[in-house]
Amino acid sequence: MAESRKPVISVHDLAKNYGELKVLRKIDMDIYKGEVVSVIGPSGSGKSTFLRCLNYLEELTSGEIDIGGVSLKGIDEDKHNKKLNEKAAKVIRKNVGMVFQQFNLWPHKTVLENVMECPVQVKKANKEETKKKAMELLARVGMDGKADAYPTQLSGGQQQRVAIARAIAVNPEIIYFDEPTSALDPELTVEVLAVMKRLAQEGMTMLVVTHEMNFARTVSNRVIFMEKGVVVEQGSSKEFFEHPKETRTKEFLRIFQE
Repeated sequence: MAESRKPVISVHDLAKNYGELKVLRKIDMDIYKGEVVSVIGPSGSGKSTFLRCLNYLEELTSGEIDIGGVSLKGIDEDKHNKKLNEKAAKVIRKNVGMVFQQFNLWPHKTVLENVMECPVQVKKANKEETKKKAMELLARVGMDGKADAYPTQLSGGQQQRVAIARAIAVNPEIIYFDEPTSALDPELTVEVLAVMKRLAQEGMTMLVVTHEMNFARTVSNRVIFMEKGVVVEQGSSKEFFEHPKETRTKEFLRIFQE
């Protein structure tokens, strides 16, 4: 559960438009240290765009995001915010890891080199110390035996476990997961979810966009249901799955219960 009353992520009035298309509409949300929050909803509901705004992979149209006291602001409200956001994003990313749907490993680097890259290049960490830590991280995700392999020599599940090791190599306070199992078959999905569950048990603050209802139900502290760019409903995982309030939430969950 939340360990502090001061949120580590605070989102206020967030909107994201692509021209006339309104993808996110006035999102408000607070996430606290140690929380595991799952974001669910139908395809096209704005879940991944929301995550990308948090990491400033997408510009904010309006509203504000505060992560660890560093703010990102909507560029439609003030064009000067674009330059300020770029500076802020560099600070935020030093404390935030992100795991993507498609792994995004560097194909020309070994597993070990992939995990070492960000600490060495971004945080200017000592190479020998980073190598030792990278091997420890690979052991945590069961991939230390593949340290010298290249991504093309790995299964999808193995690649995603390396991607998780890479995300935690910078000692992040928060990790975002953007549908990390959607490109995997069921057997490989189990591998990756087991690693994510261990991270949750260790107290990592996690925001997870997922279609894995069992993970959302059993691992998350809180579940957020989005549709058409708005938060339809949110609550503790137990309350959300056992006593959903909104009609649309009930309809969505019924599909997974049939």
